[in-house]
Order: sequence, then C-alpha cells, then structure tokens
Amino acid sequence: MKKTSIAMLAMAAAVSFQANAATGVDPLTQVQPMDGEWFHDGSAPDHIVEVPSFNVPATGVIDYIDSVIPLEFGEEKWVKAVQFIPGDKRVLHHLLSYVVADTPDAGEGMLDETVNDPRREFLEGYAPGKEYATEFPENTGIKVPEGSALRMSIHYTSFGQETTDATRVGLWFADENETPEYEFHTYSVATPMNQIEIPAGAMNHEASSSHVFEDDILLYGFRAHMHYRGKAMSARVVYPDNSSEDIINVADYNFAWQPTYQLDEPMVLPAGSRVVVEGLFDNSQYNLGVPDPTVDAMGGLQSWEEMFIGYFSYTDLPE
Repeated sequence: MKKTSIAMLAMAAAVSFQANAATGVDPLTQVQPMDGEWFHDGSAPDHIVEVPSFNVPATGVIDYIDSVIPLEFGEEKWVKAVQFIPGDKRVLHHLLSYVVADTPDAGEGMLDETVNDPRREFLEGYAPGKEYATEFPENTGIKVPEGSALRMSIHYTSFGQETTDATRVGLWFADENETPEYEFHTYSVATPMNQIEIPAGAMNHEASSSHVFEDDILLYGFRAHMHYRGKAMSARVVYPDNSSEDIINVADYNFAWQPTYQLDEPMVLPAGSRVVVEGLFDNSQYNLGVPDPTVDAMGGLQSWEEMFIGYFSYTDLPE
C-alpha cells in the first residue's frame, strides 16, 4: 500500500511538472518561503520594526543596504528580547542592527561590523541558524534612549529566483517597574578584511585576533562568523596572571548554522583579560562551498569573500 502511495505521489509530481512545462512556468517560481512565527514567551512583540521591502533579483551582486528607522517611543525603553523573521530567508545573508541617536547624520559612513564604534550599540543580528528570539539574561537588556533609531546593515544574495524580502524585527520590552540594572553589550574581535588572504588549495589556513578588556566584565556568550571557507573557530581567555581558560570550541563551523552560544554559567573576566579568537579556513577542493579553490581568497563583504569575527556578549561585572 505504501509503494502504491509513493508511486501515486511521484506520478502527481510528474504531471504537475509537465503542466508547468506546457504553460512555460518555471517550477522554481512556484516555491514560496516558509512563514515565520514569534517565539519569545508565547506573546507577540511589544513593537515590530518593518524593514523596508527589497526586490532581490534572480542573479547579480547586491550591495549592502544601510537602513535607518526612527524608534518613536517617546520615552526610554529597555529591550529584553529580540527576534528577526526574514521575509525570505533564502536571500537574507545577514542583518545587523544597532541602536543609534536619531540625528541627521545617523546614516552616515559605512557600517563595518569589524569595527566597534562607540556611537552605536549593537542590538542583535540575524544570520543562518538564528531562528528563535534572543532573550537577554535576567536583569540585563539593551537600553534604547528616547530619540533613538535602529540602523541596520542588510546583505542579500541572489539564488536564481527573483523574490521580495520584507523582514520584521520584533522587540519585547522590560516592564516599567523592572528596569534592568545592567546594559548588555557585544564586542566584535576581528581580523580586518584587508588583512585576510587565504592561499589557493589551503585546507587549514590559520587566523587569529585578540582584544584586551580594560574593565571587569561578565561574559555570557559567543558567536563565530566566517563565510563559506570557515572550518573552525575557538575562543579562550588569558587572564592578567597569564593563566588561560578555554571559552568555546566551534570545531565544525557551518555557515548555515550561526547561533549565539550562551555559556551555561557566565564567566568573570577581570580587567586586563585578553580574549583570543583562533580559527581555520578551508580553501581547498575538498570544501564544496569554495567558489574556486585554484585562486587565493581575500577578505571582503560578499559571501564568496571572507570574514573572521568572534562576537563576545557581556555586561559590566555586578558590584
């Protein structure tokens, strides 16, 4: 009975394909992206930011889109959770969002994710694998002062079918009588893109970067970001007394799975601690994601180029 059912399904699919072929309809155009849903505590967001829709062509290189949307709340807010629902996750390579002052120059200059600009506060980002809401630890959150805007860096990639993306950003706020005591921060530790060069055919090309935290912090999480040649990334801390401790080892990095890894217990990093990010790139024929293993790979914004960034999420150390 099961074989008969499978045969019938196959026959129906063949008939459908033939019907599309007869009418000149490309079957790919009939495939629609899956609808998303809000995941934080079963409630709808307190505020939804509608990212301006964008028509993504079937082919071609698409420059980054920089969008600034005023957050007209009329008062200070604290974000306790945030979630991104892509309009079409097949084309949304990533979206980074920052809280900035809503001023005439809010959108000036390029948003370089390898640079930590004190004029903006990282809210959260979307990347493949981040399906659920990001919930900030208890008694922490992202402060949104009155008169702020959300600045976003959006990267689309074509995949052979024209489509339209209209991503939504859901924000859940802390109750007015439960204002968090600590601001949640994210710091990117990266190799500048102009310093990345991966030899053709290299299977285990090493990369590293580091940063010294000048104040006491409480480390909550880590996220690795590379492109198609990314193979592995790890992070460790070297304490002021020169002892060291592993933070995380992403031994099998996958571009399609880039969550923020939350520590089971936050780590205390005293002032003067150096965090070290180390990783491997595979630019060989054995990595099926490599566009051309016979040429050197350079750093850059597009997915066929490379990045090397470790994101550290933390708060100031409670007194």
